[in-house]
Amino acid sequence: MFAALGPVSEGPWVEHCTDIFAHCLTDDPTMAAYVIDDGTGRLLSCAVGEYEPRLPGPRSSAAHVGHVRSVVTDPAHRRKGCARACVAALLHWLAGQDCSQVQLRASAEGQRVYAGLGFEVMTDVFMSWRPAACPVGEAVKESRSD
Repeated sequence: MFAALGPVSEGPWVEHCTDIFAHCLTDDPTMAAYVIDDGTGRLLSCAVGEYEPRLPGPRSSAAHVGHVRSVVTDPAHRRKGCARACVAALLHWLAGQDCSQVQLRASAEGQRVYAGLGFEVMTDVFMSWRPAACPVGEAVKESRSD
């Protein structure tokens, strides 16, 4: 399924990801995965999510915010409701964990599925910082010189 995203290199990340994922699903009550298989154990679709604590605010006093971390569907089984069913089950679980909202990053292909489940496009700008791209010490020096 990763191949549908483009070339994927094999490497140590696969074993590392597998180990962490297995640990989280067995030992971390804040993560869940909902799957559909073909009856022989072959994965057709999967939705993985987790929740984390949040501070109360004026719009909600709920204890958690949820995140849909990954949704994948075998290309041969797309447009059959598999992803929708997995995400709907995940959302039901997250709602039961006192999540005030659930967030995700959607691909253009998945956006229609999520909108159909009630997700809305937010106007906030998503930003990311990567330590290797900007060492903390350099960022602190630059902000002090401004």
